[in-house]
Amino acid sequence: MILLSTFAIVFSLQGMMGIILTAGIIGWCSFSASKIFISALAMEGQQLLVAYPCALLYGVFALISVF
Repeated sequence: MILLSTFAIVFSLQGMMGIILTAGIIGWCSFSASKIFISALAMEGQQLLVAYPCALLYGVFALISVF
């Protein structure tokens, strides 16, 4: 998310490239956070269930960065 904010300082994220970059950052952040939750809480097989709320949270932060 910090990389996205840094990129937003230099370039505009409101084009197609910004949308693709933002979606990739959201996906990577939610995947990483869900892996941490899965390993810390011993929730094997529940990664998609944990990744969805993480993606929503990171999506809100990304909207703040884009606009």
